[in-house]
Order: sequence, then structure tokens, then C-alpha cells
Amino acid sequence: MAKQPQLHSRIKQDIVDKIESGYYPSGSLLPTESEFCKMYDVSRTTLRTALNHLLMEGAIYRKQGKGTFVAKGKVKQILSSSNLRYADQLKAQGIKPKIKVVDLQKLKPSKKIQNRLGIDGEQMVYQVKRIRYADEEEIQFETAFIRADLVPEITEEMANISLYQCINSQGNTIKRTEEQIKIFISDEEIAQHLNITQGTPCFQIATQTFLASEEVVEFSLAYFRGDRVEFFIERDYEERGGMKDEIFDHKRR
Repeated sequence: MAKQPQLHSRIKQDIVDKIESGYYPSGSLLPTESEFCKMYDVSRTTLRTALNHLLMEGAIYRKQGKGTFVAKGKVKQILSSSNLRYADQLKAQGIKPKIKVVDLQKLKPSKKIQNRLGIDGEQMVYQVKRIRYADEEEIQFETAFIRADLVPEITEEMANISLYQCINSQGNTIKRTEEQIKIFISDEEIAQHLNITQGTPCFQIATQTFLASEEVVEFSLAYFRGDRVEFFIERDYEERGGMKDEIFDHKRR
């Protein structure tokens, strides 16, 4: 006899079915916990287990003081080589982009940032903190550190458009980047800027930006809402001469 799914799993699936059918439209406010408990005749513990699973899967999200909402379609972030700026990537998906600079200052960086930029403690950097929006919703918070000796001027207007354009416009040529991605538990600052609950998991991308001279001009830490962003990687094997058969040759000998 087939084992019946647990009650919280059945509740979760029923909510998913209603989201997919359009009964709960994208971006709509869901019933309160009390309303759901009455609807399914279950305890808050059982109901919260079902909702927490949906939260972890990104099907729903919470706004402090406002309630629980059906998640919109996720924003696609391209990680493979692309000449498209982030704003252009959003526009291509029919999404309105916006950048807000929340902090811009010139300072002496910490030892960690010095090491990432390959500079000593006497050199100054620009620290730029920005929030990126998709259709007026916070999806990314970024802190960038840019060498002031290589980029003498950064204004809020420049930072609101493109930091890479700002770097290249001052006699530099960006050649490549190295990026590391990991899961990060949001702290108070990140949660505040992304409008999420502190402790919510998000994606962290650490990026080093190299010039044609191989100097590191910028180091940044970007935090993406896990419930609103998905990453897309495309690999073009034709550009590298196609898939090689050498690794299989020993099996045919």
C-alpha cells in the first residue's frame, strides 16, 4: 500500500496547484496564517512547515509587516561571457531596471580589501554601495571597492549608470573578471537593503576585475535575493574546437 504524503506536503502541493492555476496570481497577497489554518483545519506548526518549504523553494516570499506573497518569475542573471550590461539583461526580459547609490566615499581599505586589490595600506579606494531593482523590487545589494590611483574620479551620477564605463572612461581597459559564487546568510545590512528578513539565505558573488595590464582595479561583493534571481550559464564548445574524444580513446584501445 502506497504511503500517504504528510499533511504539510499535501497543503504545500495544494498551494502550489493554486499558484500554477492562477487562483493565487503572481505577486498577490496570500491568506494569513490564521486564514490558512482555518481553511485546511490544521495547526500553525503544520501550516508553517508547508509555507517554509515554499519559501525555501522561492515559490512565495515574505515582506515584513505586509504578509506573504506569491513570487514573481525569477530574474535571469547570465554568468557566462556576455557583453550585455546588467541593466540590458533585465530590459531583455521585459523588466525595468534601476540603480540606487546608498553610499559613496573615498577611504583607506581593510587588510582584506588591500589583499584583493593588490595594494598597500596607504592607497585610497572608492567604496560604492548600490541597490539594484527589478520593476521597483530590490534584488541585489553590492559593495564595490575601486582603486583611486587608477580611477581618480567617481561621482554618484557615474555610479548610477555603470562602474565599468566609469573605469574605462578614465584611461583603463577592463580585460576580464574572476567571480566566486556561494550561499551567504544575510546580515542586518544586507537584509535591510534587500528588504528581506535577517538570516535569509542569499547568493554572494565576489568579483575581481582585471585590466589589460593584469592589475586588479575593482573588487566587489554582490548579494542577490535567492527567491528572486536564478543564474544562467551557457558553454559554447564550438569556440573551443568541439568536444574532444581523447579522454575516451583508452577505452577503445
